[in-house]
Amino acid sequence: MTKLPMLVERLREYHQWRQEVAEAVQKMTGLSAQFELLPSGAMLRMENLAREIAQDQLRISFFGEFARGKSELINALFFSDLGTRLLPSGPGQTTMCPVEIRFSHLVPSLQLLPIRTRTLSNSIEQLKQSQDLWSCSPLNPEDHEACVTAMAQLTETLCVSLEDARRYGLCPSVKMNDRGQDVSNCPSCGPGKVRISRWRYALLQWAHPVLEAGLVILDTPGLNSIGSEADLGLEAAREADAVIFVLSADTGVTQSDLDIWEQSLNRYPLRNQLVVLNKVDTLWDDLRDAEQEMAAIHAQRETTAQRLNLQPDQVIAVSAQKGLLGRIRNDEALCARSGLAVLEEAIAEIIIPGKRDATLEEARRLVSRAVLDQRVLLGEQIQNLEGEIEGMERLKAQTGEQLPRLLERQQKLLRTFASDRNGFALKEKEFIESADTWLLQALSLEHLEQIIQSARAELLAAWTTVGIYDRFSQFFVDTIAQFDTALERANRLSALMLDAYRTLEQQYGLPKLDTIPYAILPRRAELLAMADSYERFGKRLEIAATTQGAVVRKAFLSLANQVQAFVAETRRELQAWVRESLELMNRQLELYAIQSKEKLEALESIVESSANIVPRIHVLEGQRQEKTTQLETLDTTFLALSDLFQITPETEPQSPSIMPAG
Repeated sequence: MTKLPMLVERLREYHQWRQEVAEAVQKMTGLSAQFELLPSGAMLRMENLAREIAQDQLRISFFGEFARGKSELINALFFSDLGTRLLPSGPGQTTMCPVEIRFSHLVPSLQLLPIRTRTLSNSIEQLKQSQDLWSCSPLNPEDHEACVTAMAQLTETLCVSLEDARRYGLCPSVKMNDRGQDVSNCPSCGPGKVRISRWRYALLQWAHPVLEAGLVILDTPGLNSIGSEADLGLEAAREADAVIFVLSADTGVTQSDLDIWEQSLNRYPLRNQLVVLNKVDTLWDDLRDAEQEMAAIHAQRETTAQRLNLQPDQVIAVSAQKGLLGRIRNDEALCARSGLAVLEEAIAEIIIPGKRDATLEEARRLVSRAVLDQRVLLGEQIQNLEGEIEGMERLKAQTGEQLPRLLERQQKLLRTFASDRNGFALKEKEFIESADTWLLQALSLEHLEQIIQSARAELLAAWTTVGIYDRFSQFFVDTIAQFDTALERANRLSALMLDAYRTLEQQYGLPKLDTIPYAILPRRAELLAMADSYERFGKRLEIAATTQGAVVRKAFLSLANQVQAFVAETRRELQAWVRESLELMNRQLELYAIQSKEKLEALESIVESSANIVPRIHVLEGQRQEKTTQLETLDTTFLALSDLFQITPETEPQSPSIMPAG
């Protein structure tokens, strides 16, 4: 049977690379822990990043209208070595619910979530934790007939009343009679009935090399089918690392395809998406020569790329059905003509590198920041030690009468520093209290709940599509206003903390901390992107007033949950930012106190016996050498990782930024 060595190999290469990056981040974390210079929050972020990179997977989601051949494409692209179809595909075998396919060391299984759970407000990820809600069918790969029977459940439907469909949040298109009443007539169930998917979501756990290499696949039902949730495209696309949008080669980009693309999918970086013109065999014509046939296919690709604003190499023409047949029969000519190899190469050369670049950028930013901060702190410590060594050298030439005055001055300095440090501690309590009250009030979860309840009530009362769209927009206006207030307060609090530290910095020669205000702006930008997606969703809610309620309620519940989680996470980051900033300041105060106490003890010893000056100089020189060695080790370790992290003179940290990142 035909294998997929190239794709599996590239995925395994990416998996190995991730392990190397995770180990490199962990190595830098361990080294930083030895130096004890960074705040605990910064160390925790590095540890979390190393774990996330090691456990990360590549999620590819397949989207498209009803009957575009998405399931068959997945069969041909990833699972042709099974010698048969994994997912049901063909006339009367359309997948009716989203199917998430991932690797498992356990017994292969198909878990199905009933459609009735759509009455719950929980997200799919939350429902995954409630196993009692799911129907589970163990799968035996050796028993082909049993697998086919189990997988056929993905195509199952239910005939329900129009009222039940709407209660589930589905909004079937129905005709209206002269009296403005809904009229529906399911051919198999009769008047007043509609056919919907039996299942809401499916989890397929399967042992396969391409999945074991780190791939997770999401097969979605037709985005224009009754079985799909109104905002499915938005949620699934948001979680995916890459999107493959499946069209029909004979029609190209239809208006409904274009609507789906513009309203749900066209929000990714350009290199993280591919478009597949499936069923290209409909363009095969034995009455034309090969060059004419290729020219027709090429023209369709060019036109599609232009309409979707993509590069031509991101549009691939394939025949999933012929490709699957060719691979199962080992028909090399049919395989080549199907175009599947070109699509594999595109995934290997476009999607995987896109995911890799995103992972690399995050790791490089965090590690570079940690190295930069420690360089500055070590440099300050070395400079301070060198100054003290020079002072001790001068003492060797001074008379014994001068030493008591120096001792008294150092004792006074310590008393003054202790008093100033206590004053800073009082201000620290005020800063923390301000963060927990005044700052977080700007992102009050209670106020957000009021905004949500108000928006929900007005949405359900809206009678026009424009009204729905406007309320979606106003919800984000109200929420973003909270972020604007929080940003203003974060900047003010940052300035107050820096002023309090700078007073001590100037008086005692502490390391300069060039504070960077908490980066709420990127969080605000992320919220704006979410607003854009949902506003486009609102624009396509062209539904009758009598049917809009359930759809809007379902969509808004999903949105509200996402925004609440988003704001809660931002609140936690704000609190962590204040505490990490103060922790870093206190760390510098602690280091100064230790050094000053050591200097006092050395002077006391020197007063008792001038012979102790030389040992003290030796101690200081040893400390300077230790810090110098740490700096050299830091630079050597970072240099050794430069190839892995693709560090260049442009990306290498150059200027101080000693503060925890927001």
